Amino acid sequence: MKVIVIGGDAAGMSAASRVRKYAPDSEVVVYEAGEHVSYSACGMPFYIGGEVREFDDLIHYPVSKFVQERKINVQLNSRVTGLDTSRREVTVERNGETVQDHYDRLIIATGARPAIPEEFRGKNNVHTLRHIDDLLPLEESLETVQKVTIVGAGYVGMEMADALSKMGKEVTVIQRSERVLRGLDEEFTYMISKELESNKVTLLLNSPVKGIDENNGIITSIKAGQKSVPTDAVFIATGIVPNSEFAKDAGIRISNSGAILVNERMQTSAPMVYAAGDVATTKNIVTGREMYFPLATGSNKSGRIAGENAAGKRSTYAGIVGTEVVKLFSLEIGRTGLDEKEARMNKFRPVASTITSTSRASYYPGASPLKIKLVADENTHRLLGGILIGKEGVAKRLDVLATALYCKMKIEDLTRIDYSYSPPFSPAWEPLGVAADVLMGKL
Repeated sequence: MKVIVIGGDAAGMSAASRVRKYAPDSEVVVYEAGEHVSYSACGMPFYIGGEVREFDDLIHYPVSKFVQERKINVQLNSRVTGLDTSRREVTVERNGETVQDHYDRLIIATGARPAIPEEFRGKNNVHTLRHIDDLLPLEESLETVQKVTIVGAGYVGMEMADALSKMGKEVTVIQRSERVLRGLDEEFTYMISKELESNKVTLLLNSPVKGIDENNGIITSIKAGQKSVPTDAVFIATGIVPNSEFAKDAGIRISNSGAILVNERMQTSAPMVYAAGDVATTKNIVTGREMYFPLATGSNKSGRIAGENAAGKRSTYAGIVGTEVVKLFSLEIGRTGLDEKEARMNKFRPVASTITSTSRASYYPGASPLKIKLVADENTHRLLGGILIGKEGVAKRLDVLATALYCKMKIEDLTRIDYSYSPPFSPAWEPLGVAADVLMGKL
């Protein structure tokens, strides 16, 4: 059996490795358009900011590990441009040549690319940070500029604001809406705005881009809202687009988001073709509906499932609850599940409450404020989501909420959990339990 994997990052190499494990006699070929496989895209902002010292530290495994130890045929600089599902053939461009290759099983793990607004395309000082091949050119460019404008205040935008500020750059973040990050309330956005301000990052909310000034292909200023922002370089963080075009052209079903539609076994609408990672849809465990939620943890897991099934097993992917966490200077910010707007859109009757507690026992050195918002369904009391922000302890508690969402627990269950307690780690009354107790009073 011959299995071809298209794409060599998280989902692709996880899939290829799983095929090798469960179908040891199979031929496994990975076509990767770039020069690296199995790297940490999530670590790149921390390389820019100096926390990660060496470029090679971002590479999880060298190509030689897959080729020599796992006997996976990795073909770098090889871009798949076409697919014929009836003939079970892919078209590959490499070294100036075009070749066809036959498969028995195919796994599409082509990921996604930055969504670049039209006015910024083709400009010499506009950058993105999606693939590791973007990293060194960006680093080189940043050596000669001082004023950097970030367009988009999502998670990548916030991480880059932190990183660029640590490089000593003058940073302005432009956001078209009145909120930063996804699903955060005004009080959470206010805390983030103050954190950015205290670190000399300018945040412009309600400021859609209305135009640019340029000189010989170099953007010199951006008109955002009512302001004109002078800039030496622009970093785009306005989301991503699934690399699914050749799959669509081959007749494979595509979702409204542009991602490849898959079932719980990561099967596409084409026989013997699977898809995983940032190019594919997933299931939201809270709503039970298909969604597009591209993150590294889901890519690794869905890639494993695709690889196992391509190897002949019958594995299923449970899906995600939508857990995200980011570090912004001294703040930790996390969310999981649904916010109130999303809950209403999915026919729940959301009730929410917000508390402020402390990360540790208040008398213990280093204790700091911790804000928690919980959302539950009025009818069933089922936990629907949560948001946390503070200087420490956010990720620890966010994982508890993610687990509760996965298990479809009720809000009262959060009041009964036997949480760990010691003054260096938590108050005697765990803040999650307190938040749940307050919300119970509103149900």
